[in-house]
Amino acid sequence: MRRPLFLISAITGFGVAGLFPSTARAGLSVGADMNVGVVTSGGGPLGDVGSGLGGRIGYRANLGPFAITPEVGGSYLRLNAIETPMRGVVGGRLALRGMVQPSIFAHYGLAIVQADVRGPTYDLGAAVDLSAAIVRVGVHAGYVAVQSTSDRGTYSVYTPLEWVELGLHAGLGF
Repeated sequence: MRRPLFLISAITGFGVAGLFPSTARAGLSVGADMNVGVVTSGGGPLGDVGSGLGGRIGYRANLGPFAITPEVGGSYLRLNAIETPMRGVVGGRLALRGMVQPSIFAHYGLAIVQADVRGPTYDLGAAVDLSAAIVRVGVHAGYVAVQSTSDRGTYSVYTPLEWVELGLHAGLGF
């Protein structure tokens, strides 16, 4: 009897907290991602599916009904036995404020695809977050690419690597 009562109390508590709109002010924003990627072009087999992790830190500023967050981040994704991009990026996101927060994001940076193979990288995407107080959780989808380099040296990317990424994320805003 105690277990159902605890479960009902917890669900009710989260439900009541979710009724109140987010009151997050401008401040530090920290987030973590779990991602699944599907290769659309690259040196390895097309259609390969891989998974990975990412993180980001930024400063969220509220501008009327919007919030803008310049941020820096990094991620690791094991797409297949050949391509395991590690990315370091800078960029930002633009979100509507409220309990449900749709957003768009873009980043640019440097990726290491294999031991010493590197090239410029970017991503574009969209997300939807549920926000209660300082906690945000949500889903995201995006297009990610590691561009080929004009340098044809030993450590450069010859074939652009591109993938579609889907994932879950969680974050805190202070």
